[in-house]
Amino acid sequence: MSIVDLTSMGESQAEIKKEINKRLTKLQGEISEYCFQCAKCTSGCEAHKLLELEPHKIVALLKRGLIDEMINSDVIWTCMSCFKCRERCPQKVAPVEILFALKNMAVASGKQIPGKYTAMLQSILSIGLIQDVQSITDCNNKAIKRDDLGLPAVSKPIDAAKFQTVLSKLAVEKI
Repeated sequence: MSIVDLTSMGESQAEIKKEINKRLTKLQGEISEYCFQCAKCTSGCEAHKLLELEPHKIVALLKRGLIDEMINSDVIWTCMSCFKCRERCPQKVAPVEILFALKNMAVASGKQIPGKYTAMLQSILSIGLIQDVQSITDCNNKAIKRDDLGLPAVSKPIDAAKFQTVLSKLAVEKI
């Protein structure tokens, strides 16, 4: 379920946008007081290593009020939600929360979500994982499964419908 689907739950798009804007404004105010651009958040960012996401620059743009520019940028979708930016920040600023709010705002304003991101979300909703468990092939071209390596089975939601309901409620609360 996306934020766009929330309109069927009784909330209008205008109310959702207003709530997200309120959250961004609150984050903007808090960040202006605390973030001093040390870039420790970026030094630990997994997406920075792979995709050149720079959380400290996202924070700087938010401080300058460039919310629309960030919402229209694909860079907000590269965050891996590892929360290392929050852990590393000496001021406890959380760029990951800014990115969540920006993604919500992008969806609420009708921006297209990147295809691979949508596919991951669909996979999480349907099987409880980003992707299904896979076997690997060794150098002799033999398929090896988790059991062969002595690894425990990957846990999945027992009740898929209940999992989807809980996940949808969490998504609503994160707006």
